[in-house]
Amino acid sequence: MKKYAVLFFIPLLFFFACDWHKPLAGGSDIAIMTLVNETLWEDIREDLSSRVEFEIRTPQIEKLFYFSPISPGQYKEYRDDKIVLLIATLDANDATSQFIRNMIGSSVLQQVENGERVFFFEYDKFAERQTYMLLLARNREELKSFINENGSQIYQAVNNGFLTSQFKQLYHTAEEKELSESLYRQLGFSFRLPHDYEVIYLDTTRKFLHLGVTRPHRNIIVYWQEGGFNKVIDENYAIRIKHWLMQNLMDKIYIETSYARYRTVDWGGVIVNNIRGLWGHPTKVMGGPFTMFYFYDGVTDRSYYIDCMLFAPGQSKAVYLRQMEIVASTFYTSK
Repeated sequence: MKKYAVLFFIPLLFFFACDWHKPLAGGSDIAIMTLVNETLWEDIREDLSSRVEFEIRTPQIEKLFYFSPISPGQYKEYRDDKIVLLIATLDANDATSQFIRNMIGSSVLQQVENGERVFFFEYDKFAERQTYMLLLARNREELKSFINENGSQIYQAVNNGFLTSQFKQLYHTAEEKELSESLYRQLGFSFRLPHDYEVIYLDTTRKFLHLGVTRPHRNIIVYWQEGGFNKVIDENYAIRIKHWLMQNLMDKIYIETSYARYRTVDWGGVIVNNIRGLWGHPTKVMGGPFTMFYFYDGVTDRSYYIDCMLFAPGQSKAVYLRQMEIVASTFYTSK
């Protein structure tokens, strides 16, 4: 398996021009600071939220992203935040819509007037690691139609920007390169490991590797089996492996199978299976979310199970969990 990395997507259109030195984007990793007229927002909020504000159980319900409306008077304060969205229509006369239109270049306004485009976005527009977006239609009906039919484009732009930003954040200071190289020489696989990750436990006989970092506690567990190309590694088999690992190698931790959610993800063109769910301990007051990837690798002729577990009591967990998924996606068995 070749080295995987988070995909960096090219923006659709640069609708402003910026040449000055850009600061690092501030604000929340998941709040979409949304400049929009209050009346318009009330009309489109439900449809837009259903296509962008997806939820994840950690075990509390958290949103991957959420909208946070702002007014023109607050725009300057939030303009350099990590995720910014402007929403307006050409036919509206309210102060917010006029404020937005006055900032937009004539070429973009013409595209919208001609019915060619509704959604525009640019990464690193006013700040590094920023996703800056414009949702502009000729009228409210056209705007709502775009949201209902193509609202997933907004989520994709925000999510790709998030993954890119988080990847840079994880690896911008230092990596545990010596540890990564050592694991590769010894085991035939490794990851790009951010600073502070260390080996907690390694048992090559039982084919078990436990990596971890504290504050908050993040654990990446790798279990591998020789062969597997002809074996059906389906959801039921994978969850049984997860249960066996937790019971035998992780202090009898249990998993809440009723909350398990199955999906596939794209690691640089390779489709990998994934399970997100919850774990707990039968006697200790401990628990949290997990995300486990499982797949067959032809380079090493092995089946791999990469289990990421998080323990962060009292903290929001979705961003930490997705950071661990980014680390897992850097898994490689060849260079």
